[in-house]
Amino acid sequence: MFLAVSVGAVFGGFWAEVISCILGLGVLWILSSSDLGLVKVAEVFELDSVGYSLVCLSLWVVLMSLLGSVKIKNYSKVSSVFMVVSVSLLVFLVLSFSFSSFLLFYLSFESCLIPILLMILGWGYQPERAQAGIYMLMYTLFGSLPLFFMILSMGLDKGSSYMWGLSGLGEGWVMSVFLVGAFLVKFPMYSVHLWLLKAHVEAPVAGSMLLAGVLLKLGGYGLIRVLPFIEAGFIMKELVVSLSLWGGVAVSLGCLRQMDMKLLVASSSVVHMGSCIGGLFVLSDVGYKGCVGMMVAHGLCSSGLFYIVNLVYERTHSRSMFISKGLLNLMPSMSLWWFLLVSVNMAAPPSINLLSEIMLIISLISWDFWCVVPLVLVSFFSAAYSLYLFSLSQHGVYLLSKGGFLGGSVGEYLVLFLHWTPLNLLIMSFYYVI
Repeated sequence: MFLAVSVGAVFGGFWAEVISCILGLGVLWILSSSDLGLVKVAEVFELDSVGYSLVCLSLWVVLMSLLGSVKIKNYSKVSSVFMVVSVSLLVFLVLSFSFSSFLLFYLSFESCLIPILLMILGWGYQPERAQAGIYMLMYTLFGSLPLFFMILSMGLDKGSSYMWGLSGLGEGWVMSVFLVGAFLVKFPMYSVHLWLLKAHVEAPVAGSMLLAGVLLKLGGYGLIRVLPFIEAGFIMKELVVSLSLWGGVAVSLGCLRQMDMKLLVASSSVVHMGSCIGGLFVLSDVGYKGCVGMMVAHGLCSSGLFYIVNLVYERTHSRSMFISKGLLNLMPSMSLWWFLLVSVNMAAPPSINLLSEIMLIISLISWDFWCVVPLVLVSFFSAAYSLYLFSLSQHGVYLLSKGGFLGGSVGEYLVLFLHWTPLNLLIMSFYYVI
């Protein structure tokens, strides 16, 4: 009720109606959940706890991205087109997390690229957005083509592409690589993550929120579905886990010398997802639950960080921490939200990030004790670059102005509040989230 009244106060007309519809659908979706087991909704729709959690995350992040796009609503001549693109992306996401047919999942999985590409090309900030769009298409499409051919061959061999009947699909290490390759690119794993950084830098704020908040989770969802069915002794398991963990260390070190706030937040996504990949490939129940919890937590946290970075960009017209430093003096009320979101990003209690990270660490160390070395380094450097982001942006003297800025509107604080609150409340119902 509070959120509906707030939306009506901040927005009006067509946008308010669509946002209210999404909010109503989300409430009905949550209230309709009576069983967390596998639920057959229709002929090709089946939901379990993972799909349910990610559908809820999709509804919430799309709602936040629309609430955070006031500038597009007020100043863009094609704001209704932006709304249609966002809603179509939401539809494809919900379908992706609900289909029980692997072929239909693949089609909706790839269809999610179209709306996000339109967002980058239509509402991106720099002329280089076309190059970022091409990067994203090349990486994700070429990475998923082998998966498409495997799904077709499965349909010919078995006569069905039912997702829970994949046994024997990943016979041979080449087939296993083809099967997981598409999802590792989408997650993304270190070494195939460059498309993500380019896309984030050129995307509008809504595009970045959706890309980090939900689209990366498609890769994790796909891995959760296919990993139990590939060979138990997957020959590249050690390579993937090592590359993910040590890649996370390398990227977190790069974050410590990063001056672009948006690029730093985008790089931190690669670090968090590296731990998720390691936890999934261990194939333990603790790692599986920790990965799902981390995906939900990262979706909310990274979306909020991209939004607050955009609030600074709209005022200073720069993403550089060297130019935009001293924000504590200029926007003291906004600094509290900076601290709250950055502390969640470094897995401070009582956030859901902390519990998820502990579960991932337990699963990896129980698989191989020597995983403790990259895990300790990742945990330390994650806290270091989070503090680096906060201290460098908030402290110091702002160079370009002696005056202050508008501290923030009601709508902006509402979006920040709605990002941060679930992160700290969901830990009380963590069992139901995963």
